[in-house]
Amino acid sequence: MEIQDVSQALANKIASSYISGEDEAASFFDYPKIQNEETYKKRLEELSNRQFPRQELVDYLLEFHKNFDASDKTISNIKRMLDPKSVVVIGGQQAGLLTGPLYSIHKIISIIKFAKEQEQLLNVPVLPVFWVAGEDHDFAEINHTYVLHNGRVEKRAIKQKHFKKSPASKVIIDQNKAEDWIKEIIGTFGETIYTNDILNHLYDDLRKSSTYVDFFINIVFRLFKDHGLIIVDSGDAGFRKIGSPFMETIIRNNSKLGEKVLCGQLTLKELGYGQPIEMNEHNAHLFLIHDGERILLERSKTQFVGKNKECHFEHTALLELNHNQPELFSNNVATRPLMQEYVFPTLAFISGPGEIAYWAALKKAFHLFGFKVPPVIPRLMISILDRKTEKYVKELGLDIAKVVNRGCQNEREDWLKKQQPFPIEQMTEETITQILNAHRPFKELAIQVDPHLKDLAEKNAELIQSQIYYLKQKMEKSIRFQHKVELDKFDHINHFIKPLNAPQERIWNIFYYINLYGY
Repeated sequence: MEIQDVSQALANKIASSYISGEDEAASFFDYPKIQNEETYKKRLEELSNRQFPRQELVDYLLEFHKNFDASDKTISNIKRMLDPKSVVVIGGQQAGLLTGPLYSIHKIISIIKFAKEQEQLLNVPVLPVFWVAGEDHDFAEINHTYVLHNGRVEKRAIKQKHFKKSPASKVIIDQNKAEDWIKEIIGTFGETIYTNDILNHLYDDLRKSSTYVDFFINIVFRLFKDHGLIIVDSGDAGFRKIGSPFMETIIRNNSKLGEKVLCGQLTLKELGYGQPIEMNEHNAHLFLIHDGERILLERSKTQFVGKNKECHFEHTALLELNHNQPELFSNNVATRPLMQEYVFPTLAFISGPGEIAYWAALKKAFHLFGFKVPPVIPRLMISILDRKTEKYVKELGLDIAKVVNRGCQNEREDWLKKQQPFPIEQMTEETITQILNAHRPFKELAIQVDPHLKDLAEKNAELIQSQIYYLKQKMEKSIRFQHKVELDKFDHINHFIKPLNAPQERIWNIFYYINLYGY
């Protein structure tokens, strides 16, 4: 396998500035010098002066991991968390089907590699933790994957319907529909020597799973069984109980929290970085499960109210509910980092570009609770060049760095123009000009005969033009067909490196590549 570094442009301005090390972007973070080894020594020292619910967390994680085929190394890593010097490298994602887009896999790889590197440098236990956002309720974001079918990139969603806004960790997976969906998806990849094993493993992981989160975790443990990865489901009742004391702190300080987050947002906006977190000044940055649905809470002077008035709670009543039923509460994008900071001794947070943007708004919120923003490390961004795609890139003489950043649609059209011995574009424009010049007196005559015929006369001219353009399209289509073999190579490259004009890692799934090359 050959690995090549490619500088990739980011559409996210604050993330791009932060990764580039610009001072203005760095000011939003407590540990911006992420390439400096001293940063992690300082962070380690800071964490040594704080208390964490280590015993409670270890007891919970040992019990939680009994539900899965966690390796001995994972169990050992959980127990190492009792060491007061131990820290974690952590990142998270939603529980996508078949692990979702490739970036989830890239994030896990980033966590494991960075934890291993820092353990060697710091000489303390540094444990890799993956946070599954099981409390997330947007089923449409996790219920599908993309496939290439008949030369088109298509979204294929599981046939199971789910209309309630309940957390993913509570959504029971329909075993029959899931099995049919798996067979359909893997079938689109084409049969290889690995296909039957993949299907058998996925069916086995499915049978061991009650929910979509279970299915995700079972697959991840299969893929990373030898790396000691610890997984936490933030929607699990046991985990919510550990975070309950800090949830109480969030409720009690909610007004101040709202001010800090809003202040961070406004500062980013004023500096031209936009507003990464969707919110208003009344946002409580908390969700509550009410009548089986996850409801965003807003804050008034005397109450917490569902965003659409679904429920009302006095402050004391909400505190009591958190004490008695902590599993009903969950965080939004602003308080999830704070909850993570309370529960885990976080040496570093592995982040995608979007997460960098909203963490940039949270520095004052972290400081409100006596925390510092941990070092935020951009995850690896990877594009996989399979052998067929690599062959086409070389045959067509394309620059892989340019292809990764913007695809090769422009190169495709440039190549096609060079193959055309016919001046179709020039002749089309000349013909249109001549026809309009010839038609003009006829149009003017019609208007003289009857002014009401003006619109009809203009439509008549447009109709004649449209017929010329129609013939032009047919000629171009014929030329494209003559060069279909070469054009299909350009299309293949675009489909697999820049599908739907998006980075590969946001569309394709890891099992396409496992089906080609094995685990």
